Amino acid sequence: MTQFYDLQVTEPTLKGHVVRFVGGTAAVTKDLGKAITVTYISTGLVDLTWSANVEPPGTFAGLAGKPSFQATVPSGIKNFDCAPGVFNTTTRTLRLAIWNASGNLTDLAALQWITLVALFKEDPAL
Repeated sequence: MTQFYDLQVTEPTLKGHVVRFVGGTAAVTKDLGKAITVTYISTGLVDLTWSANVEPPGTFAGLAGKPSFQATVPSGIKNFDCAPGVFNTTTRTLRLAIWNASGNLTDLAALQWITLVALFKEDPAL
């Protein structure tokens, strides 16, 4: 049986929110992301929204590294990139921009995924 240990970081109350979604024709479908809604906005733009039914996630501290891309045909996502915008504390939304190898906003196709970890500090006073 595998043993798991708590991640230790230098910032108190830092929590990671794992999100994974797959593309489609002008659409996305969430695979992972408890209490998070993933919404297709337009070409290359996807919103992650944290549920109002849970405590606010806290102060956005960025992503834990680069988002990870996966595809059944990996060459189809060669040199793709994804970056977050500013976290909107009122709507609890983080907008992601996704670019292809040419630097143009692009949608994920079916059988293309992104996995990321969004970091939040639960108590900004610490």
